[in-house]
Amino acid sequence: MTIESMKQTKFPKRTYEDWQISAEKAIGGKSIEDALRTQTIEGITLEPLYTKEMFDKLGGLTAFQQEAFRTGKKKAGWLIAQEVLPDSPEDFLAKTKEDLSKGNDMVVYTSSLEFEWTDSSLRQLAELIIKHPFYFKVTSEDTGILRVFDFIDDKHKKTLKGVIFSEEQAAAPGKVRTILVDTIPVHHAGGTIIHELGVALSILAETIREGDYKETAEKTWIRFAVDTQFFQEIAKLRAFRVLWRAFSEAYGEQAAMIPVYTETSVRSYSKLDPYVNLLRAGNATFAAVLGGTDAHTVHPHDFLTVSQPSSRRIARNVQLVIKEESHVSRVLDASAGSYFIEQLTNEYVEASWNYFLEIEEAGGYSEVIGSGWLTDDIQAKWLERKKLAAERKISLIGTNVYANPQEAVKDQSIDSSHLEYITAKRLATPFEKLRARCRELELKVAILHLGPLKDVKAKSDFVEGLLAVGGIEPEISPELDDAASLNRYLKDHHIDYAVLCGDAEKLEAIIPGIDSSAVLDVAGRFDAHQLNTRKAGAIADTVYSGQNIVAKLEQILNLGKKVLPND
Repeated sequence: MTIESMKQTKFPKRTYEDWQISAEKAIGGKSIEDALRTQTIEGITLEPLYTKEMFDKLGGLTAFQQEAFRTGKKKAGWLIAQEVLPDSPEDFLAKTKEDLSKGNDMVVYTSSLEFEWTDSSLRQLAELIIKHPFYFKVTSEDTGILRVFDFIDDKHKKTLKGVIFSEEQAAAPGKVRTILVDTIPVHHAGGTIIHELGVALSILAETIREGDYKETAEKTWIRFAVDTQFFQEIAKLRAFRVLWRAFSEAYGEQAAMIPVYTETSVRSYSKLDPYVNLLRAGNATFAAVLGGTDAHTVHPHDFLTVSQPSSRRIARNVQLVIKEESHVSRVLDASAGSYFIEQLTNEYVEASWNYFLEIEEAGGYSEVIGSGWLTDDIQAKWLERKKLAAERKISLIGTNVYANPQEAVKDQSIDSSHLEYITAKRLATPFEKLRARCRELELKVAILHLGPLKDVKAKSDFVEGLLAVGGIEPEISPELDDAASLNRYLKDHHIDYAVLCGDAEKLEAIIPGIDSSAVLDVAGRFDAHQLNTRKAGAIADTVYSGQNIVAKLEQILNLGKKVLPND
């Protein structure tokens, strides 16, 4: 074939219907609706494939949305805002200078310690924030750092760029932003993306009612936590830009630029197998930058215990690698043009705006917080999310799947400079408690093979993986051919609890002859008649995919004997 003939080659045009037929054939004749469409926690349906035709049916990307992205984020890129953990003002200055030389873009102060800032230290800090953007997070007892503005002349005060997060309204010069719209408490309480965006608009509405729109907008910034639901989190940040523009036009104003600050969510972080938190952080960070964040913080992988200098350096490098290797910092809206993300953005915009109106009709943000209406609504979604994790429909690698039962559980807690994260609801918490409790118990557990390994291996591996989540290391029996050998194995090994793995025929043959004080379960899902028949004999319950493993593991651990310190 010559190059000219190759140029004339035409490929047949394929339609969505062609793809659907091929897809259903590939998944064994199941329907797309049942097998490939999924629901988000917010109730939004994710399609297996998005096409231009589908997007155009929803109106496509409007000029309004395009303008929202362009005006909402003035330039490409974002600021790396990694925090330091200092012991004193001098230590803070030294660590900050080092971090700025190694890739940090901002002067970030988040200590909750009550430092005594001397005039000399504040002069050095003033020199830094004249040259670099800053992020100050202070408590009502730790406001000494704010005296730094006294050491800056009027000319430089006008050019300062930074944000202040404080319990009480802080006075700051020029364009320093001091009014925070904080969605992270909603996120930490278990809220969904719809909750976060709807509440953000409601807080903005309440804030602006108390002051002039333009003056308030120029002093406002917003903070989001970004979780590991990659595409949804990209759409969340993009949706906020559109919502803010619509919100501003409702006030008859042109949308002012509000900087979006993000950080990796601790909701999916775990104390178990903490290095997996690096993957979660990388996922969330890439979503944040594709979504258009203005500044981002990566929490170290050991953030839930005690962060080491090396882990904080690695956290900073997560952003540096993304910035240098992906070149996403050179594009204003890197995810533009993706039918999936554009459509998801539209759906979040519509749902969040409706939720905002619902809050306003209920009396506004302060009213729904005071009445408990918002708390109850968020709690309902948190319980749903928690149930999904317990059923392993949400995977936490190293925690509720692929767990290492031999791993030591660190009992340290978040350091004092991060008090707001201590009460954050995390999906890993129930599993961490199970693992810690297992260390305090004496419990002999076994997996019983009622047949050749090739016949029972799948069930055996499943049960072993489930038990590992609770920190339980079972003994694995050889092939047991009859009830007598099973009874003998249980007695000789002093087993307290065991799971039988075998086919229905083997189970029917062996179960009637079991004579043991051990609590026994069967691996596999059985109908009510089969289960009742077996429960009437020696079987207590079943272990199967899709059950609530937190409840099941608690049930198993209740069989253990607490080990006394002297034992």
